[in-house]
Parts: sequence; C-alpha cells; structure tokens
Amino acid sequence: MLTPRQAQFAFIPSMVTVMSATISFAMSAFHHGFQAGLVQVWLANWGLAFLVALPVAWVAVPTVRAVLARMSQAPSRVPARGMGEMG
Repeated sequence: MLTPRQAQFAFIPSMVTVMSATISFAMSAFHHGFQAGLVQVWLANWGLAFLVALPVAWVAVPTVRAVLARMSQAPSRVPARGMGEMG
C-alpha cells in the first residue's frame, strides 16, 4: 500500500506510461497499419514516446497545477436564503 505522498510521486510516471503507450500505439497503427511487425514498431515508438513524455510531464504537471490554482478561488460563502426567496 502506498502512502499519499508515494501515490502522488507515482502518479506522473504511471500516467505517462498509460498515455504514451496508448498514443504511440494509435500513431503506429495509423502509420504502419495492422500488419506484421506492428508490435515491434509500436514498442520502439513507445520507448521514444516515454523518454520524451516523462521529463515534459515532470515540468508541465506542477506548472499547470500552479497556474490553475492561481486562476481559481474558493467559492464565496453564499448567505442562506429563506424558503421561496430568489436571489
């Protein structure tokens, strides 16, 4: 079982693995077709995609989180209204 900190640390490599595998397969199948050798082409492309995506994600995810945190704000407290009141 992972601690919350370990889970947070494992999130980016896990997500990069799934996304790079999915997209590299889709692109390999699109360019190579469903022919013999597709798996070998996909695995080679997946390795390259992972090597590019991991460092990008290590930088992009915290940056995007910080930007979104700065752009968002906690909802303001709305005063309770009585039954039938519209506001």
